[in-house]
Amino acid sequence: MKTKIMTTILAIIFLIGVMSVVVSADARIINNVSGIYINDFVAGTTTTANFSYNYLDNYGNEQYPHILRINISSWNQEDYPVWKGDFELDGFVRKYTWFGLYHKDIELECSEENPLTIDHLLGLNVLDVPDGIFYCYNTTSEAIDNLDKHDEVYLTIKSHPALWPGKYNLFANLYYLEDTRSPFVNITNKDLFDLYYRENDNVLVKATINDASGISEKWATVMINGVEVFPVNYDHLENSEYYFSRNTPEDIVEDNYELFVFAKDEFGNKGNDSVVLKIDRTGPKIEALQPNGSIYDEILPIELNITDEKAGVNSQSVYYRLREMNGTSICPGEGIGTWDCYDSGWVKLDLNITTAETYKTEINTTGIGLESGEYWFEAKAEDILGNKGILE
Repeated sequence: MKTKIMTTILAIIFLIGVMSVVVSADARIINNVSGIYINDFVAGTTTTANFSYNYLDNYGNEQYPHILRINISSWNQEDYPVWKGDFELDGFVRKYTWFGLYHKDIELECSEENPLTIDHLLGLNVLDVPDGIFYCYNTTSEAIDNLDKHDEVYLTIKSHPALWPGKYNLFANLYYLEDTRSPFVNITNKDLFDLYYRENDNVLVKATINDASGISEKWATVMINGVEVFPVNYDHLENSEYYFSRNTPEDIVEDNYELFVFAKDEFGNKGNDSVVLKIDRTGPKIEALQPNGSIYDEILPIELNITDEKAGVNSQSVYYRLREMNGTSICPGEGIGTWDCYDSGWVKLDLNITTAETYKTEINTTGIGLESGEYWFEAKAEDILGNKGILE
């Protein structure tokens, strides 16, 4: 990752020693200032350069860490190029406070190592550093990342004893380091997704999203196997939490999906957090332990085993119905048909407190006036989402 050049500079320069200094700038700069040119450079000489930057405000870069790119070249780069080790650099930034009455010096680290890795407050930058290039920086929170107008840069430049004598130039650019850290996204209501959802259910996801560079985009989506199924719309921001909400589609298929909340910062870094969205569209499974096709006398036992592996059975939704049969005909309901027939209507069946999945009762057939014959037994139940199951 190369640094992004966000230079906004005018230069005020003076030089003591044997080298010329130029501070270059980008297209927003209206002029450059050249330093002093010295014809003969003596090997092993140490010199100093002092310059300051008067960069423009309100370009959205002031909060990002600054870095100085120093380029040293000879007047004859083809025959006498500058190699690594030809020079050593160190220096500091002098920051002025209280209308210039006080100052504080902040040391710079200057490196020509290639590649150069700079771990700073907003991320990790890996820079390509060709021969003749130095990067000078300080990654502490109070250092060059807070460079102000007219803060002065002081560099000490030492040449190698075997350096070819001649004229050399120094060019300095001010860069802003790139933010490489992804936004931090945290879904805060993951406990809601321990539950199951079904079609047309409202899905509400809340998340905190933080990034030092600011959030440029935020969105949420439901995916399966890396393919988007449907988006979840951004709703609003409340108490530092971002709300995303929508109803599940009518035709959603029962499965486990991934619900992602994404965020992108001003540098294009993308972060996310996810949670599993579980869709259940299957009703409870009902098994009749009694009646089971046997012939019963005065007492008709009713015992149902009802299970639901996902959302769970709604214990208040279990009902049975008993209807008289005439051959293959079943009493059509409420005792009205081609004959005077019995229909119990739907009767609620309570959960057996000693057996978690069993619902049971007994019917005294003489007490309700059941005559000998065949009867059609039915049962139904729902899970807590309202998915319906019937006795098959």
